[in-house]
Amino acid sequence: MRHQTLKTCVAVVILCSISLLNAPGAEPPAQSTRRNNAGASARLPEVHLEGTYFSRDGKRFIPVGAHWVPAKAAMQWPVEWDPKDIEADFAKMHELGYSIVRLDMMWAWFEPRPGDYNPTAFQQLDYMVSLAHKYQIYLHPSLFIGGEVGEAYWDVAWRHGRHPHADADMLRLETNLAAEFGRHYANESAIIGWDLTDEPPFWIVGGGATTDSMAINWTRLIVDGIRQYDKLHPIVVGTSGEETGHGPFRADNIAKFVNFFSVHPFTLYASDLFPDPLLSARGTYGAAFEIALSQSAGRPVMIHEMGASTAQFAPERIASYDRAQIYSGLGAGSIGVDLWCYTDASPQQFHKAPYLRTPQETGWGMTTWDRQDKPLAREFKKISQVVRQLDLAGVSPAPAEIGIVIPDEWAKPHGDFSHFGLTGPEVTPYVSTSDADAMPGHAQPDVSAANRWLMGSALTSFVLARRAHLKADFPREYADWAKRPMLFMPSPITGTSDPFLTHIHSDFYENARKYVENGGFLYASVASDGAIPDMASLFGARLVDRAPSSEVTLKIVAPFGELKPGDTFHYTVPTQTIESWGTLLEVTSGRVIAVDQNNNPALVANSIGRGKTLLSAYPIEHYLANVPAVFDQPENTHRIYEAFRDWVGLKPVFRADDPAIEITALNGDHRGYVVVVNHAAQAKNVTITASGVRSASRFEPQGATAIPMDGSGWKMQLGPYEGAIVEWK
Repeated sequence: MRHQTLKTCVAVVILCSISLLNAPGAEPPAQSTRRNNAGASARLPEVHLEGTYFSRDGKRFIPVGAHWVPAKAAMQWPVEWDPKDIEADFAKMHELGYSIVRLDMMWAWFEPRPGDYNPTAFQQLDYMVSLAHKYQIYLHPSLFIGGEVGEAYWDVAWRHGRHPHADADMLRLETNLAAEFGRHYANESAIIGWDLTDEPPFWIVGGGATTDSMAINWTRLIVDGIRQYDKLHPIVVGTSGEETGHGPFRADNIAKFVNFFSVHPFTLYASDLFPDPLLSARGTYGAAFEIALSQSAGRPVMIHEMGASTAQFAPERIASYDRAQIYSGLGAGSIGVDLWCYTDASPQQFHKAPYLRTPQETGWGMTTWDRQDKPLAREFKKISQVVRQLDLAGVSPAPAEIGIVIPDEWAKPHGDFSHFGLTGPEVTPYVSTSDADAMPGHAQPDVSAANRWLMGSALTSFVLARRAHLKADFPREYADWAKRPMLFMPSPITGTSDPFLTHIHSDFYENARKYVENGGFLYASVASDGAIPDMASLFGARLVDRAPSSEVTLKIVAPFGELKPGDTFHYTVPTQTIESWGTLLEVTSGRVIAVDQNNNPALVANSIGRGKTLLSAYPIEHYLANVPAVFDQPENTHRIYEAFRDWVGLKPVFRADDPAIEITALNGDHRGYVVVVNHAAQAKNVTITASGVRSASRFEPQGATAIPMDGSGWKMQLGPYEGAIVEWK
């Protein structure tokens, strides 16, 4: 597990001492393998990706587990080889209900010299394979490690400063090693899939040194290396924050080459997006948000790493935090869960790097170093027992009601001009300073501040949609977003600022107008940097001028959904800049729903053809994104989303009577599951309204219990940050 705040501090630790191969007391790996194969249980069946879930023996399942770094040997386990201690870990993981374990293939151990592969390393992996079959836990190997545990970097001694994502010789050697893994394990059913590497780009080359093109080419080459021999195993790249941080390994760049995506939703290390306590309403939406953002690039998504350290947070709060995120992630369609991590570090590790320098890393486990259950272990075991009961045949995540548009400039690789409308011969070729790395000798401009602006509003809109009991996803600008009944464009998507990645192209609005005329429903908020061509024909209002302010109050002046005249919404403006100021509107064909503190139009509704629009003169999502713990205090902006939903006549199949309750569906043919999550610190007695549902059963670890139907729904109790899965028919 890595932390963004530590990536600038790199420790180079080299594993290359073959003399440690047979440490005193260590059992030879080959003997261990033979002994354990003899006593092994039934072999694990092969795993395939079937639609949106993993499948084995023709039955879909959701693998759950954690990343394994042993307590005593830590990242030195290949050279401090202790097969008995490793088997004891597998036995404990089996007891906790693991069906998957992710583990590190230390690059320097497998390839101590360029092109020279260590047979002992492969024998050790063979031993792990035997334990996988014996304890019925799939292995998920992570290749080319690389950075792992805190600020440490475990380099290969022979790299000599070469860039692992760009140097021709490094690329050749990495591709060859990937092929070697494929050759050894092409038909090994105990491996659920290959993780090409953990949290790229490689830290050791420094921030910003890896471009989009490098990430795309590296992924393509490594996948091709594996596929030279291995056609069976699904492939992923274990990325962390690449989507929310707009990194080069983001899902859009690598989608063509991998079979599924992963997310590492460490909200505690993303305070720019999650300015909240660890256990908070916004924080417990972290996994679902990142899944939805990645999923919309066209592949299923798995939670790879997630959690917090008991060296920093109360164990009970960590258990609640992970539990809420796991259930919320499953509702969003997560195809698996692999937490960071299985065990705490042993006290002996406190005396040496990396744990010596990173005290927070000592307590990330769901068990203590001596294999005692922490609160998270107990919660995880219950979750594993619930997930095991699910029949996922024919089931898939329900389609989204809301599409939150992601600009093409954000999704496209740098230097791609395919959507620029340039055709035919040109006297002078078009060049762009915003795609500077497409020109020799130029670096890509820093767009981190703009990306935070976009992601903050996108996250806020996502949470508000959930609080209004609507499912949101993130279709890309040139994707098929029109199939969603509602389209949301929170500022800065409606803006015109540079960097361009924050907003859509000018020609988007032509398609948006057709979408509305044909029966679609469009919501947008604007800041004073807004620019919408022919705006009045779409929203029934046009921009007049900027509206500087430090406090904003919206007052409802006309009935709208369940909003009544006199209802108010109050916001603090975070900065005195054009990205935070609102706009003065001149209303044309629209109807004023709310006015601001100066009695100017603030919310304007409009009808076009068979569709409707709603326009906010203030970037309210941006405001909420900058308020710490905003959803842990009285906050009612979701009522605007609800009112728009009700005005256009959209009725969600499942609704709860409390905005703190998230409810998402996994739908099959006349059956399916509803995942219900309480994102509040208080216990809730909740009423679920379910259109067309005749029976419901709540899954508990010991089995399913029927829930009495009460008219068109049911009632249920949820503790603080508790999740539940209900089967409906």
